[in-house]
Amino acid sequence: MPNCICGCEQPTKGGKFLPGHDQKLRAAIEKQVGGLEVLREIAEAHLGRKIVAKEASE
Repeated sequence: MPNCICGCEQPTKGGKFLPGHDQKLRAAIEKQVGGLEVLREIAEAHLGRKIVAKEASE
């Protein structure tokens, strides 16, 4: 079985993350880079395009 890629290295049941560990990793990355706004800027620079949040109905 694969291990969780969040860094805890615990075995999963076949997925990449244990339940909730994807959000733990996201929060840890945000904290390390200085927040969600900075993370967005880094991602946009890497992608070469703007990231726009879609409406819930879309």
